[in-house]
Amino acid sequence: MRFILAAFCFISCFSVLAQNPLQQVTVKGVAPDYAGYNLVMRKVVNPISLSTADIMVLRVDEKGHFEQSIEISEITHASLDMGQYRGDIFLEPGMTYELVLPPFKPRTDAERFNPYFMPEDVILGIKNDEALALNEMMARFDQDLSDLYNQNARAIFTRSDISKAKKIENKLDSLYSSNNPYFKLYKNYAYGELRSLAYKRNKRTAEYLTFGEEVINTTMPSFIKSFNTIYKGFFSSYFSSAHGDSLRSTFSSTGSFDTLTTSLQSDTLYAKRIFAELVLLKGMYDAFYTGRYDEEHIIGLVKDAKEKSANLSIKDIAHGIYKQLTWLRVGTAAPQFTLYRLDGREKSLSDYEGKFVYLNFMHTNNHTCKQDLQLLNVLSKQLRRELTIVTVIMDEDPTKALELVKKNKYRWDFLHYAAMPKVALDYNIRALPAYFVVDPSQQLRISPAPSPSESFTPIFIEAQRKYHYEQMRKNRPKEKSIYDF
Repeated sequence: MRFILAAFCFISCFSVLAQNPLQQVTVKGVAPDYAGYNLVMRKVVNPISLSTADIMVLRVDEKGHFEQSIEISEITHASLDMGQYRGDIFLEPGMTYELVLPPFKPRTDAERFNPYFMPEDVILGIKNDEALALNEMMARFDQDLSDLYNQNARAIFTRSDISKAKKIENKLDSLYSSNNPYFKLYKNYAYGELRSLAYKRNKRTAEYLTFGEEVINTTMPSFIKSFNTIYKGFFSSYFSSAHGDSLRSTFSSTGSFDTLTTSLQSDTLYAKRIFAELVLLKGMYDAFYTGRYDEEHIIGLVKDAKEKSANLSIKDIAHGIYKQLTWLRVGTAAPQFTLYRLDGREKSLSDYEGKFVYLNFMHTNNHTCKQDLQLLNVLSKQLRRELTIVTVIMDEDPTKALELVKKNKYRWDFLHYAAMPKVALDYNIRALPAYFVVDPSQQLRISPAPSPSESFTPIFIEAQRKYHYEQMRKNRPKEKSIYDF
């Protein structure tokens, strides 16, 4: 059986740079511990939501050999997730990388569904010297900057010590004086967090020094980190600043992303339209999750951005944010799937169209899941006419689940996730158990839904009543009756 290991390549879909020709980059190596596995490289396709997409699959053969090539036009930062380890690498166009992977340690089931689990960072080995040079320099710079930041952050922040921050920058610039344009820009972005401490009383200076360049490269991990740090909670801070009155008023009154952008551009710090749009999208993304702003208003503005922005990259970023803000939102289409029942029969979510579905995700080694299955058994009898229960088993091996179902004589559909592992991502399964209610039209009616022990029945009955009322209003006869006069 093959497994999928995720590798995350931190690169966004938005980069204001001269377009370079595509060149091939090859990744290869020998890692017998990973024989039979697929190592999936992914890239971040949104610098704000950090959503990802596959870029490469390294298929490791039975002897441990792997090799794959893709075409890239610029240096790409990748972060390879290898079970309990994670390693970074910068891929240069035209280069071949012979990787040395650490001994394989797979994640346990408990770690896979632990939202707080973080893999251990390791140095990803590169055998060939010509491919090692940039990676070695970047790794040393990052480590030296991290050490100096940790040693001086408190003093710089407490005293707003601009002089000390500049000395750190000058020291690192002296140690790492490479003329590589990518590295020079990378360093400038990397200083962003340090500057935000030193210029805490004049944050605008930190913004200008870090993002004032004519060239903007959002594919760099240092850009993503500093941008999301400096502009975190942008609306809250900017609306209350001396420059924020116009934007605050425009945000409250308009449904147009273009009008909002024009308002922000009146501030010379955000005169570049593309950067102004990027900052606004970051502001709206953060504001959505605070609970202090009208969520539907924000969704409407992001939708307007994805449909009407003049810049294709901004459209893509807005589209990704819109997808995430509306992802698993009540009233949106439930993510479709096709899985196999424990008895081997194929089942799709669409097979349950026309019924209310109590969709749940379980692991048989989880004590809470076992308890909830007992409650679901009671519920399946109490609401057998109103509700269809569907359980997706997340065990690697479904054998125990099959035994559990037979032993307890559970009589609803149990599906195994293995035929479509993406179902866990589609439903954002970060911890187990997890619950959703899908209505007869295949839309999410309660998302997330309460467990059967959390007063589920009255909540479901009310949701069911509202659904039928909505359908009745939607489908009422067009002809007026005597009661309409």
